[in-house]
Amino acid sequence: MKKIFGAVFAALALAAIAAVPKSSAVTGASLPNTAPVKSIPLIHTLKNVSGHIDVRYRFSFTPSPDNPAEVDGANVRNSAVFVADVNPATRQAVADCSLALQNIVFSKVGNYTFTIAESESSDEINFPHDSENKYDIYFQVTNKLDANNEPTGELAVSLLNQMYSYKEDAKVSLSARFETSANYTYVSLQNKVSGAGADSDKYFKYKVSFENLPENTALTVAGQDTEVEYNGETIRTSSTQTGDVYVYLKHGQTVTIGKYESGDVVANEIPQNTSYTIEKLDEDDYETKLDGETEDTISKIAAAIDADTFAASNVTIASNDKDSTVNTGVFAMSWPFLLAAGLGLSGFFIFRRLSRAS
Repeated sequence: MKKIFGAVFAALALAAIAAVPKSSAVTGASLPNTAPVKSIPLIHTLKNVSGHIDVRYRFSFTPSPDNPAEVDGANVRNSAVFVADVNPATRQAVADCSLALQNIVFSKVGNYTFTIAESESSDEINFPHDSENKYDIYFQVTNKLDANNEPTGELAVSLLNQMYSYKEDAKVSLSARFETSANYTYVSLQNKVSGAGADSDKYFKYKVSFENLPENTALTVAGQDTEVEYNGETIRTSSTQTGDVYVYLKHGQTVTIGKYESGDVVANEIPQNTSYTIEKLDEDDYETKLDGETEDTISKIAAAIDADTFAASNVTIASNDKDSTVNTGVFAMSWPFLLAAGLGLSGFFIFRRLSRAS
């Protein structure tokens, strides 16, 4: 496809060279105010995103080394800042800015190529920049001619009405589009019980708190029962929570926090490297271990989903063990009656034996 642009440029170049002015006094020129297009929209779509967005994408505008001459005003570094709301249905957000073209000043006739690309992100860990999409735009610079068809010493600048997309290998409209997915993560908590005295239907309560999340950040909580019986109270759980997250789990249940799924849309909600703490809140006679350590609280730092440390950093296993069901208090209160019953039975057997002996 780039060969097509090359053929077009070759034809334009012949006309431009034939009209080279005999005088070296050429006035620099840029796109006129009457040009139909004076700027290029730069649009970035961020997919699979939830919660707060704080990122700036920067774009580069690079002249081709094969251009006829250097130009002034091409060293721009435009940026787009996300201020748009996330679409709750698609979990996408769009930010845009524009690349002004009238600042570029040409001083020599010929055909010029410039490449538009996305160069960096202010948060490459969570919001990487688009390194795949880039575009070439094309200018034609010719001499202005007088009534005798001779160069006047002034230049005329025009912009081709299409540009070349490297990713699509095709001509596209004059709108540079970029797209990436957020690289957020999620955490999970597994609950299990063990021991002869454990109650597999008992709910255990945990608090999960996150540091430095923006205020009112909503996190998706999945895996709990809709209703739980806890300490004699019926509690309706919530699938979306802000601030500290409270979950109720019984044996064999796993809860995920910060992972939104709806049809084909999947979006994680926790930035990488977020510190968080899980705390068991029950006061009971179970021995609790978090990730194999006898403790009620554990702190971690959330890692990327594809990180080697994901299982250790983002997944926590809570084990609650109870070996015996004997209630020592009830036994202490009942032993006199049990003793009396035992003595009564002994007397009965002794009486039976004496009766038989007689």
